[in-house]
Amino acid sequence: MAGVSVLWPGGIGAAEPVGVDAVGRADLDIGVVIRGIVGADEYGLRGWFEQPVREPEVVRYRQEVFADLGGEGVRGVFETFAGDMRVVRKRLEWVGRQQHPIQRERWLVGAAAEYVDAVGRVVEGLGTLSLESRGLRGWREFVGAYVDGTEFGRLAGAVRRVQRGLDAVRYGIRIVGRSLEVGRAGEEADYSAGIAELFSRFGTGAPGAAREPSEWDDMAQLEEQVLDRVAALHPDVFGELGEFAEEYGEFADAEVTRFDREIQFYLTYLAFGRRVCGATRAMCLPELASRRDEIRAEGMFDLGLLTRRGRGGDTVVCNDFRLTSAERVIVVTGPNQGGKTTFARAFGQLMYFAALGCPVPARSACLPLADRVFTHFERAEQATDPDGRLADELIRIRDVLEQATEDSVIVLNESFSSTSTADAVRISRDVFERIAERGSIAVWVTFFDELARGGPATVSMVAATDPDDPARRTFRIERRAADGNAHAVVLAERFGLTYDLVTARITTCG
Repeated sequence: MAGVSVLWPGGIGAAEPVGVDAVGRADLDIGVVIRGIVGADEYGLRGWFEQPVREPEVVRYRQEVFADLGGEGVRGVFETFAGDMRVVRKRLEWVGRQQHPIQRERWLVGAAAEYVDAVGRVVEGLGTLSLESRGLRGWREFVGAYVDGTEFGRLAGAVRRVQRGLDAVRYGIRIVGRSLEVGRAGEEADYSAGIAELFSRFGTGAPGAAREPSEWDDMAQLEEQVLDRVAALHPDVFGELGEFAEEYGEFADAEVTRFDREIQFYLTYLAFGRRVCGATRAMCLPELASRRDEIRAEGMFDLGLLTRRGRGGDTVVCNDFRLTSAERVIVVTGPNQGGKTTFARAFGQLMYFAALGCPVPARSACLPLADRVFTHFERAEQATDPDGRLADELIRIRDVLEQATEDSVIVLNESFSSTSTADAVRISRDVFERIAERGSIAVWVTFFDELARGGPATVSMVAATDPDDPARRTFRIERRAADGNAHAVVLAERFGLTYDLVTARITTCG
């Protein structure tokens, strides 16, 4: 029976990707978030998280699985399965490390026994679950049929048979001078109690419990020699062990091990979300917007910011946005350190993780699937760049505009601030018109209020300050007309650095 992928509907192994280059992932803090998700990347998931797709069918298929796994009961069954399979892999690693062939074979039987139990437990757990996703329902049917099939039955029977034989093995060791004799277990007397009684008269207490040997310990040379002699005493049992190892050296079904890896795409992301978001910040599975549908998000936050800080006691301010069918570009103005760049990054992250089929950092959202996500962030000037910072910015924006379509998303942050205000405004207006012509969706963080008056395609949003203390940032990004307030003057007044105050002090000193 063919297996079922929980990542790709219909067994599709790939889909048309959303274009996001390494620079874009860095600008949007996507790399930081992915590192937070995969950690040491035990399952090799990074490649999947770096490949958002623009196929609605793939995205919806994954969203269904995420929705099922949102229930603790469903998630618990698969987390248990993942833990069981981790033990199987650990035992298989030790199979390869063993030098003695019989010890190697015994480890293999142990790994196979764990595998049989893991698959049996997940089938039992799945039997009582209500599943809605095509992926998990399909895999439940597959694994149920696999367990009922001949191949798994033969494996389970062979494991039980070999284990029963090994459990029945008994032997005795006799110390003769400086030698050990290994023989079949007989009716030899147990001298432990007598020896303990003898030594008790010298003030020694009762013998303590024997140390439980670690199941991961290697055998010493003496133990290997004893094992060889025990095997010679029970040729049938150890012969069966050797036959098992020869027949079932690769006992795990390829579809089961593939599922074990694919389900981690979901479990790892959900565990990351619980770790960094806690119970106070909601993530959601977004609706998918068709072309010209309203695009919106409520309670949006920067997942990269949370990843860097961890949960801790930090408060992350959430924001909303909405674009109607005619509105395509959000222009964000306001004071420095007011949350504008954080807003822009969060916007880009929404588009990226929506295209992975993952929950996004917002309370609710309706988002498009982009063909490309471009970024154009301010860069520090490089001394080795012969053309200067402005030329670099112009080249980068030219490349973006050449590739952008009406399905593209562009995030610009303080672009063209390296030149004079008049030139920057003129260049920005030209770029703005080209973005509007293409119909791309964009967020533009800028100090130039003129861009916020760009016509029906433009939405003006402003980083707000406390009305009672304009120097205090609220980090709320509000939908309203750009106000052009000179917040730098407020800060200068607070610290006594306005022209009049500085002049007065100079005059006084004179």
